[in-house]
Amino acid sequence: MTTTTTGVFFVGKDYPGRPAVSEHLNDCDVFILKMRLIDNQGPGRVEGYVVRWMGAEAQTWRKAHPALKAGDALRLVLINPRSLLGPRGTPETSAQISSCELLPARSPATAQTA
Repeated sequence: MTTTTTGVFFVGKDYPGRPAVSEHLNDCDVFILKMRLIDNQGPGRVEGYVVRWMGAEAQTWRKAHPALKAGDALRLVLINPRSLLGPRGTPETSAQISSCELLPARSPATAQTA
């Protein structure tokens, strides 16, 4: 049975040589979208994810959403998540994307009077 994970994840920051969102064609000319994401589970509980989405559906979605930026929220269904040691020595979860939805940006918080 396949393990699936669902939830809201956030696009991570770009780092030199490690963009948060990248795309390429593999050796068989299949489109691959790769995203570095954050699972914000609360104060002091942030986990990194590296997810990949392959094929025509991923390419169509990417063309419809070319300007992803750090902090954008995505509702994802992930297949076979696996925790690995990341490049900064912290755990990083790797998974395949089954479905992806870009969520609307939150409106800025407004101050409320007491």
